[in-house]
Amino acid sequence: MPKKTIKEMSELERRRHSLEAKTFHAVLMGSLILGVMSLILGLGLYVYSLGNQYINEAFELTKNAEGVIENVGDVRDICNETLDIYHSLSDEERAVQDDEYFARFDTVTKSEVYPRVIDFLLEYYASSDVNDIFIAMYDEETQALVYVADPDDKRPLRTGAWEAETAKEISQFLNSDGSTEIYNISYTDKYGWLCTTGVPIMNDDGSIASFILADVSLEELLHGMQSFTILYTIATVLTVLLLGFLLSRHIRKNMVEPINMIAEAAEAYVKDKKDGGTLSENHFKGLGIDTGDEIENLYFTLSDMEKDLNAYEEDLTKAIQEQQRIGTELDLAKRIQEDMLPTIFPPFPERKDFDVYASMIPAKEVGGDFYDYFLIDDDHLCIIMADVSGKGIPAALFMMASKILLKTTAMAIPEPGKILARVNNQICNNNSLEMFVTAWLGILELSTGKLTAANAGHEYPIIRQHGGRYELYRDRHGFVMGGMEGMEYKEYEVLLKPGSEVFLYTDGVTEAANEKNEQFGTKRLLESLNSGLAPELKGVLERVNDAVDVFVGDAPQFDDITMLCLYYAGADATDSSEEQREGRYMKEMTLEATVGNIPIVTDFINTELEALECPMKAQMQIDIAVDELFGNIAQYAYDPLTGPATVRVEVDDDPMAVIITFIDHGKPYDPLAGKEPDITLNAEDREVGGLGVFLVKKTMDEITYEYKNGQNILKIRKNMQEG
Repeated sequence: MPKKTIKEMSELERRRHSLEAKTFHAVLMGSLILGVMSLILGLGLYVYSLGNQYINEAFELTKNAEGVIENVGDVRDICNETLDIYHSLSDEERAVQDDEYFARFDTVTKSEVYPRVIDFLLEYYASSDVNDIFIAMYDEETQALVYVADPDDKRPLRTGAWEAETAKEISQFLNSDGSTEIYNISYTDKYGWLCTTGVPIMNDDGSIASFILADVSLEELLHGMQSFTILYTIATVLTVLLLGFLLSRHIRKNMVEPINMIAEAAEAYVKDKKDGGTLSENHFKGLGIDTGDEIENLYFTLSDMEKDLNAYEEDLTKAIQEQQRIGTELDLAKRIQEDMLPTIFPPFPERKDFDVYASMIPAKEVGGDFYDYFLIDDDHLCIIMADVSGKGIPAALFMMASKILLKTTAMAIPEPGKILARVNNQICNNNSLEMFVTAWLGILELSTGKLTAANAGHEYPIIRQHGGRYELYRDRHGFVMGGMEGMEYKEYEVLLKPGSEVFLYTDGVTEAANEKNEQFGTKRLLESLNSGLAPELKGVLERVNDAVDVFVGDAPQFDDITMLCLYYAGADATDSSEEQREGRYMKEMTLEATVGNIPIVTDFINTELEALECPMKAQMQIDIAVDELFGNIAQYAYDPLTGPATVRVEVDDDPMAVIITFIDHGKPYDPLAGKEPDITLNAEDREVGGLGVFLVKKTMDEITYEYKNGQNILKIRKNMQEG
């Protein structure tokens, strides 16, 4: 059953679990423990003092008796005689203590001294509080106490009677010289609890003739202990109850009631706030707690807290209202910023010679990324990718002003370097916040494919020529716009072939960081772009964005992710840009160059060939070539070790052909440089090797090799028409 909270308890349960009840229980438990300890200590002291009194009294009695018993007669004679008779008997004769056994000691009891000894002992017995006083001897040989004279009229032990005793008691008494107290406490069914003490009667030769012993019953002591315990327990219980009542009353008045007052004031405060009550300072201030301790300090602290919370709530309300106003303004600024960017795609549906697609995924805060594209005239397309420094509304305003300046200037002066230079001067003239903007601006001549561009401190563009890979174009960077007046920006030209692409982006892509604070980087960007050809420009951007999302994971986005992709179809293009792009294809894989991986490479290439509907004959010839060429790399490129190999599949559409490239980082080796085998000779007469490459040459339409940047690059081409 789950534990109840204080709010879920009934009134009776609250009282049972209250601080007052817990305090009373603690006091009661502590007092009981203290009472039990006191009882044990008191009882011990009681037993010790009263027991010592009994023992001292009995010892003094026996000591006095020993001192005067010589006046009665020669007691040692009857003692020694009794022991002699006892020792003269066999074990069987001593075993039965009957009249026949005791008759053997008549010479002792009928002696002249014996009656006087009995009378002497009776006189001492009558004048003391001991239970018995008698003369007996501890016999170490038989481990027994042998009685000589016992005057007890209730339970007299006749001369010669014996009782078994412990070796400890016998040794204790026989080793005594009579100068110190000796006693033994024992329990028997016959006598109950007894304390025996005594002094020895010495022979002339210093040996012990016998002992004068006195028995003190401890029953009275036990009864006294019982009475003491009952009275002490009653007194302890009454004291504990009284102490618990008084202490609980004191705690209730000085601790529980003030705490309850504070709790009730806190509940009232919370209820007042939930009900939307007005700000006040009376919930705690009016309690008037005066305990002079930490509770009073808590009362003052809560009073001050209520006052501070009211002031804080008032300030917080104002801050929230201000934050809401700022948030509204930021949302409005973000909407204005997004509305400033062209978002209708395709932007020029009537044009077949190019296509553009762009996207911006804004961060939570308004940023300064922007892109733009527009036709300066029918033959010139201007493309801009820019990033303003800073965040928030100032960056958004700066971004809008920069965008307008760039477009206005580009329409007047269609030269990228001069556009950036003029806009830079205009920004520097009115830039009290010292903000700046990085920008890449290019103007594409649609009739020729000539791209003229300039870079003002922006990211490198990425260009993919038709049939090739996306590659970073490391152009010359100029200084950022707004940083320094009078800067010049160098122009450069790139000739785009029909079917080529230009990919532009901001640092929000490459600097996207994961939870380990690792950045996405240019290398991963290129890998995502080259992982396969998307059928449309939108797919290119989506593939990059997906790669960034996977890399970043749950890490927050700190910057806008802005991208733009331009596709140039060429001046003679008649199909739509999407249809034109479907004519290109490229895919690759990298794996360990081992013979065991040949089937993996073959499956990879066959999958692509089947998707391209490659004729079966051409596919079989390609499979044989792949087996031979990848096998050579596996066996010889890294011998005796292994290393990576990249296999790339590309499609050329004029004429329709598949191009397969093998790349490794092994030892430089040109398989085409070897001497071709003479196939007219018998197999026994031909030199070993060279036949596989020879077959590849004969079945492929083209085969080339080059060693470049530490790589062996072997490329084969196979037309996919039948025949």
